[in-house]
Formats: sequence, structure tokens, C-alpha cells
Amino acid sequence: MLRQILTVAALAGVVGMAHGQAVEIVSQAAEVPLVELDLPAAEGGLLKFAVCKGCEPHSVLMSGNTSYLVNDRPVTFKEFADTVATAKESTEIARRSLAALHFEIASKRLVMIALVTPLPQ
Repeated sequence: MLRQILTVAALAGVVGMAHGQAVEIVSQAAEVPLVELDLPAAEGGLLKFAVCKGCEPHSVLMSGNTSYLVNDRPVTFKEFADTVATAKESTEIARRSLAALHFEIASKRLVMIALVTPLPQ
């Protein structure tokens, strides 16, 4: 999913440059290891994350308009938070899980967060 977003952004830039238009990047995406993700206690708080262990930490605002997905299934914030907490209980599952974040650069507002986690055996 992240690779698709980045590919579309790159293609838009190439097409824009070919036509002499400036391309303004307004959003960004990141793949974050679950172990580097810190959810707020409630919707509307700051999501803290790092893209790797030891990397610079970042934060983005989660709003009522943020979309949540777990393994491509839309869920509520509570369901998302519960799934993250459950996944983090298992070191193996947490190590193999990723969160894909899509956020607006200027406002630092989270548009969508998707969790990709192995299903429990």
C-alpha cells in the first residue's frame, strides 16, 4: 500500500515536471514497526512513532476524521487500539507487525493508519 502511494506520488511529479508545473507535496506516508508505535489513550491525541529503532521520533494528530484499518478491514479507534495492545502482548507478533501511516505534512494530521499484523494461530 505504501509503495503504491509513493509510486503515484513519483509519477505525478514526473508528469508535472514534463508539463512545466511545480508539484507540491501535501501528504506523506510511513511504514512503522509496531514496537515503535505509541497510540494516545483516546482518539484526538498525538500518535508518536519512529520509523526504526533508534530513529528520530515524530508525532501526528489523530482526529475524528482519521480512518483505521486492521488487515484491510475498517475498524473504530477503540478496535484499532485494542488490536495494537493485543499484538504488543506477543513479542513475536509485535516484531512482525507494521503500521502504515498517511498524514498531511502541513497540519501533521493523521489521515489513515493501517495495521498489518499476523493473525493469531
